[in-house]
Amino acid sequence: MTYWKEKVLPKIKKYFGKGDANSKGAAEAAKSFNKAKNSIEKEIEEKKPELEPKIIEIYRDSKLETKLLLKEPTEDKVKQQAQAAQDLLQRLVEAGCPGAQILKEAGDKYGTALLSFQIQYLLEKLSPFVANEESPVIARELDLVEGGAKTAEETAKDISEAPAVPASDGNVEEATVKIETEVEIVGTEEKAHI
Repeated sequence: MTYWKEKVLPKIKKYFGKGDANSKGAAEAAKSFNKAKNSIEKEIEEKKPELEPKIIEIYRDSKLETKLLLKEPTEDKVKQQAQAAQDLLQRLVEAGCPGAQILKEAGDKYGTALLSFQIQYLLEKLSPFVANEESPVIARELDLVEGGAKTAEETAKDISEAPAVPASDGNVEEATVKIETEVEIVGTEEKAHI
C-alpha cells in the first residue's frame, strides 16, 4: 500500500492535475473575455473605419483554411484548425483588433480548443467586414471550371507524354478521337483530385 501511495498516486495526480490547471486557466481567461464582451463589441464598432481595411487585407493574404475560419466561423472549425486560429489571432493582434490580445495569450497558454467559443464570438464580430469578399470555396470551384487547374503547356505536355494509340485500319480520325478522349479523362480525374 505504501508503494501505491508513494509511487503510483503521485504520477496519476501529476498527469491528471496538469489538465485541470489548463482547464481552470482557460476558464478564467474565458470569464474575463466574457466580462469584456460588451466593451470589445463597442470598441470594434468605434474602430470599424480603421479596422475594416486591415481585416480585409488579412483575409486576402491568408490561406484557404484561415479565410474559411474568418468568413464563416464555427466552434468546430476553431477546434479543428487550431494553428490557423492562432495565426489569425496573431495577425488580428498586429492589426489592433480589440479582444484579440486576450485570446491570443490565453490560446498560447491553454490551447485554442478550450477557448473556441470566445474565438468564434470574436471572429463572428469581424466576419461582416469580409462579407463582400468572394468566398474561398466558390473561388476555388470557379478556378476549376474556368480551367485554372491546368495550363495549356501542362495539357500539351500530357498529350505529348501520352502513350501512342494505334489507329485501327489506318483510320486517322479514329485515332484522334481516342487521344482526345484520353486527354479528357485525364483532365477530369485531375480535377476530381484537386
